[in-house]
Amino acid sequence: MDDKQEYLRWLEEMWDVQKFDLQGSTEREEKRTEEVLEVFRGLARLSKRHVEPPHLPPGEPPRRSGQE
Repeated sequence: MDDKQEYLRWLEEMWDVQKFDLQGSTEREEKRTEEVLEVFRGLARLSKRHVEPPHLPPGEPPRRSGQE
């Protein structure tokens, strides 16, 4: 079998895989893509917020949440 025939056979196999995997794969990929994009949208919203750093008197160590 020459290279062209091997390539055509490979294309046929890829088509068969796609043809039989139509049920839900595209929808899953689109849903996952939308979930990932929403994470980035959330990060973009957070990055636009202005947060003031806490004012600490000199020499006082910062308090950590959960420690009193």
